[in-house]
Amino acid sequence: MTLTHHETAEDMSPIDDPHDLLRFLEDLPELDQLKIELIDGKIVMQASEAPFHNQIVMKLGMQFESHGWTALPDQALISPISSFEPKADLTVTTPEAMADNANPFPADRVALVVEIVSSDKDVDYIKKRFWYGMSEIPLYLVIDPNIGTCSLHSQPHTNGYRTVTTLEFGEPVELPEPFGFAVDTSAFKLYPPKP
Repeated sequence: MTLTHHETAEDMSPIDDPHDLLRFLEDLPELDQLKIELIDGKIVMQASEAPFHNQIVMKLGMQFESHGWTALPDQALISPISSFEPKADLTVTTPEAMADNANPFPADRVALVVEIVSSDKDVDYIKKRFWYGMSEIPLYLVIDPNIGTCSLHSQPHTNGYRTVTTLEFGEPVELPEPFGFAVDTSAFKLYPPKP
């Protein structure tokens, strides 16, 4: 089917709510290998991540789990702020907060989210930071293996977060209460140069 000059894909969609469209796409077996998110009103599909990215997610998850927290990779999140339904690389919460198995998971039950920067830096550094802050998620940790830094954003407000602390790989990231421990970044690897 060809779109005429005045039609858009949205005009032709039989699904009006972007969250409903996301559910529909997630149920298609042909898209099982893709990470599908709603970012700033747009459906974003991404292929599986590279090994260094996945290794950081695994190592972080083990650190949080060892301190009694629950670490959920690629968990869909939702808040009253519509046009977004991100799937953070890692969502940290308590076992009690997830007792009802809610999916998408309410942002007001999240203590910390982690994003590991891949290719589209604007999504992690700008769009998701804005939504996580507006949704009042207390802490947002951005890990960038492109340049070897970890940025901890805290004190959420209407434009994202008021405070950011940036450290290099190898330096511990001190987490405030209710965590009260430092994230070990010594095993994080830089992405190799692109050929």
